[in-house]
Amino acid sequence: MNIGRLASALHIICASFVLWIVPAQYVFFIDLVAFPVSLFLTLRDIIKKYQCPSSPRENAPTRDSIAESAQTTARVDGSRAGVRQRTKEGNIQETVPLDKPEPVGKSAKRLPAGKTMLLFVKVALFAMVIDFVYRPLLAPAEDLFVFRPGYVSHDSAKLHIRYTDGGNLEMRYRKINANGFEFADNMPWESAGEFGPPTNQTDYTTTTTLQNLQPATRYLVELHSRLPTLHAQTALLGSVEFKTAPPPHMPTRLRFGTGSCIKPNFPYRPSKTPDIYGFSSMLDHSDSLDMIMFMGDFVYADVPLYFGPTTEDYRRLYRQVYAAQSSRRLLRKVPMLHVYDDHEIKNNWHKQDQPPMGNAMTAYNEYNGLPNPPSDVPNTAYYNFTYGNIAFYAWDTRRYRTHWETPNNHEASTMLGLKQKQHFIQWLHDVNHTAAVKFVVSSVPVTTGWSNFDSSQDTWRGYPTERAEILNLTQHIPNLFFLSGDRHEMAAVELPSGNIEFSTSPISQFTFPLVGKFKKDLGGERTLHYRRQGHVKYGILDVDTEPAIPRITYSLYTTDVHQGKRPAWVYEARGAIWR
Repeated sequence: MNIGRLASALHIICASFVLWIVPAQYVFFIDLVAFPVSLFLTLRDIIKKYQCPSSPRENAPTRDSIAESAQTTARVDGSRAGVRQRTKEGNIQETVPLDKPEPVGKSAKRLPAGKTMLLFVKVALFAMVIDFVYRPLLAPAEDLFVFRPGYVSHDSAKLHIRYTDGGNLEMRYRKINANGFEFADNMPWESAGEFGPPTNQTDYTTTTTLQNLQPATRYLVELHSRLPTLHAQTALLGSVEFKTAPPPHMPTRLRFGTGSCIKPNFPYRPSKTPDIYGFSSMLDHSDSLDMIMFMGDFVYADVPLYFGPTTEDYRRLYRQVYAAQSSRRLLRKVPMLHVYDDHEIKNNWHKQDQPPMGNAMTAYNEYNGLPNPPSDVPNTAYYNFTYGNIAFYAWDTRRYRTHWETPNNHEASTMLGLKQKQHFIQWLHDVNHTAAVKFVVSSVPVTTGWSNFDSSQDTWRGYPTERAEILNLTQHIPNLFFLSGDRHEMAAVELPSGNIEFSTSPISQFTFPLVGKFKKDLGGERTLHYRRQGHVKYGILDVDTEPAIPRITYSLYTTDVHQGKRPAWVYEARGAIWR
């Protein structure tokens, strides 16, 4: 194979890999080399064939070749050699018709069709790669508007806003019934008061809290802007809907989505407005969802290319996600809570507060952290909250972790850090007999089943001592479940402690359809279900604490099965008496 063909093959394979299989950084770098080489060699071949076509005179028959042809073909077919004519002397004369050659310089110049088509394919592929990789720079969404609900308690709601046009803002709200209509047409709007516009210091974002709401009530909230004009005109910017949680400790029903890992417009489709296909699928179920628990990798700072460590580099990635149409539609209807993982910073992050952690967390807090439930411990990202008599604890598995455990440092290795672990243990004691169902949210899986690539160090598999310590505690807590993501695959596992973990990802990212090393039933675990395939996978949990024994149902959705309209797998967990 010559260099041109090798470069062309490399470019087509690498571009297709980045766009539709795995947006790997090293594959993108290979394509950056292969494309210009293949482009140059293909253009050279096209120009050479166009400027130097075959001359008609070079192919014209000579007199010697005519004579030789006549002698050879006369015995076979007169029509092929020429026309036989009898002369006056009685001799037979052979006449060979000659094609009239075109004058030199008048032969038609045509572009070679195959090479030209190949050139267009290669240029189109590279253009799509550039659009996919550099979209955050090419379309930074600097004028993005966001208005969405964050954490909604029984008597308050956090509202996340991004607004760039200036002018004071005002929130107005009113109750609505379950079908989305107002209780009465003449019911007056209540005002939460005016507040100043966000500034560029926070990338024009702010989070404000709506207070004094009623439990288990549906609200419609409008955001208005007093435009900076002489007439103080009011303009409606947007509206959101949400339902407040039931009172604390009250038996209830909760339906919420879970998952992690999204990359806008992957697999790639040419579009002016890249979408998030997993969010589009979740929209089919949005009317019945009370919230979504997003478990990390909301942005990919280093896939397929790391743009830099500045706060603005990270902010652009969040804006790209929130600019997607499916994000706008889903997040104005369903509150989304967050934990962060490594790709909000850098792959497999374990360097605690070293740069670029500070800048990455600034952008995370502006867009996802501040709308979360408040933490009991100031300036931390781990938190806990309740929904009726259902309790949640969300870990921070990145900021406090040390290097993974090795035979020489297993006692010093930690993922949670001492302060967070003590806070979590106290929470276990507090909710043991006050919450019917408990969920512990981890960005990385607790199961040790994943052993492919880096999972032996990056997940809880790499911290076996601390993992065993935690499971020794949770085995005594009835109806406690773990929720996780990260691995771009799905597994439901009964852990050695008897607790069940639902690990679900990606919501909208790559997966490995032919590669995987999930080891079932390892180390006292029991695998309930495992699924590798699918660029879109997310879970929906239905929790009912009204009966004496709670009911917990997990449903896996993937667009590979029933187009995500119906579950691909359903598991009904056995609840236990908890009082």
